[in-house]
Amino acid sequence: MLAKTMAEKSNCPDLEPEKLKRVSEGGAAEAEAAENVTIEKSSAQCNASGPNSPTSGRSQTKRDEVWESRRRFNNLRRREKAKVAHKARVEAARAAQEALEASMTAEQLAEWREAQQAERVQRIAAEAAQVERLTAALAAGGPGAGPDGSVLRIVIDCSFSPEAPPKELRSLCKQIENSSAINKRYPRPACLTLTSWGEPLASVAAPCGAAGWRLVKLVEGPAEAFGPEAVVVLSPDAAEPLLDLDSERHVYVIGGIVDRTHRKGLTLKFAEARQVKCRRLPIAEHAEQLGLGKGTRKCPVLNIDDVVKTLIIYQDTRDWVRALDAAIPIRKRRPQMARLKGSSVLPPGAEAEAEAGPGPGPGPGQAAAGYCTAESSDGDEDSDPVGSEGHDKGGVDGPGQSGTASAGREGEVDEEV
Repeated sequence: MLAKTMAEKSNCPDLEPEKLKRVSEGGAAEAEAAENVTIEKSSAQCNASGPNSPTSGRSQTKRDEVWESRRRFNNLRRREKAKVAHKARVEAARAAQEALEASMTAEQLAEWREAQQAERVQRIAAEAAQVERLTAALAAGGPGAGPDGSVLRIVIDCSFSPEAPPKELRSLCKQIENSSAINKRYPRPACLTLTSWGEPLASVAAPCGAAGWRLVKLVEGPAEAFGPEAVVVLSPDAAEPLLDLDSERHVYVIGGIVDRTHRKGLTLKFAEARQVKCRRLPIAEHAEQLGLGKGTRKCPVLNIDDVVKTLIIYQDTRDWVRALDAAIPIRKRRPQMARLKGSSVLPPGAEAEAEAGPGPGPGPGQAAAGYCTAESSDGDEDSDPVGSEGHDKGGVDGPGQSGTASAGREGEVDEEV
């Protein structure tokens, strides 16, 4: 029954119920091997069509269908494995609780259950209070609410999405979703807003749970919604760093871009065309304190959600080092051994890195947000990164200091392929 349901959900003709059954029963390796055979056969059929073949015009379409089939299958397999792992954790927790209760006397058990109930009530109350704070922030920071110095206004502009392929749109949706999740957890949430919201991004975001995102969606662009005098675009190409946040007067715009195209100065041109302010995150100014020493990029590529986290933390702490330190992944602070090749002096701790090799490169969907953001990307869905000095390949540049190029790091949302 589960295999049949998965087949219906996948809506994919290449995935027979038998393969999905193996996935549901935990046979992930066997299912992957079977699916690889299907993919190889389909690819062979595509390659068999030469340039002069009457079916050559359909080969690219067929390859796209095969890729989409594989993506759906992998997503279904991932969800099934997650369900199995969750079930195992629940059973282990239940067994531990039963063992604990069995070791208690009747009085101890009554006290323990009372404490558990009190903790549960307290947790529910805290969650309700956080929901109220988030609701108030979204209401107070909207374009029609007027200035409110207590609410930080962060905008992700989606005006670049109409030209992006579906794969990059899905990555953008994931980063927006992650930004919403980060914002709603903070005691002092910001008013997170999507501008230039519309097709095709809206259709791609619907299956990703866009209806449940706790943010504001606007069809207008940031300048039209908030006024050009209030907009501050975060861009890697900006000459001036962002030294402080003025939540009463300004709205901070992050570019909603995840692409693989080298487009230098994209966010800067976006700001110039609308005659609005343009700033970059002050990473270069605090490079030494952030551990970005010799052999490291002074403007690492960050995700859109990393930029959101940076702004929210700074709003609370007024400490750029602390805010940026929470957002810049450790792997971005590792010395790039290729740049140090031939040098007899390595930075402290680099010897171990040299033996282990360089850290993983940017992963799908990592946005170059406000840091050395070159509007280019080597990653899976990279784009024009936002940086503080110069430009590094492998980033994304969008209207906000986030040209987003998703990188594989801990706690990051992975792109489903």
